[in-house]
Amino acid sequence: MDNDRGITLVELIMVICIISIILLIPTLRYGSILNNSDKREITEFKNDINYARNRAIIESTIYYVTIIPNSSSYRIYKQESMRRLIKKKNFDNGMIICGNNFGGNEIVFNRSGSPLRAGTVELRGSRGKSIEVTIAPATGKVNIYFK
Repeated sequence: MDNDRGITLVELIMVICIISIILLIPTLRYGSILNNSDKREITEFKNDINYARNRAIIESTIYYVTIIPNSSSYRIYKQESMRRLIKKKNFDNGMIICGNNFGGNEIVFNRSGSPLRAGTVELRGSRGKSIEVTIAPATGKVNIYFK
């Protein structure tokens, strides 16, 4: 007796898997932690810190990254006879610098590129997500952590 009217368990599982994958795709795309503009600004912030460190090594001088808490801006200075402003950056898309644990508001890179104090800068993205940018002791390596 040949009965072709039913479906097998394997066919049912395959259909459920395909439907699940189709429903999961939009969730992955739109449920990301940060939007593209936030990612761009965090990457630029990291690159600017690395720029200050690298320029301190190349020019054998002191560089400062001044972080302004509870705002959306930072500045890079070069030590000459007086501090010279190299770059002033304002985050454009609602990212805010919440604070840091440097014991001040500056990341200071000495002539060898080492930070005088290592620590963490806390940021809040435009969607309210917490981001930590850490500067490692001795090397000045910059890492980004999403909370």
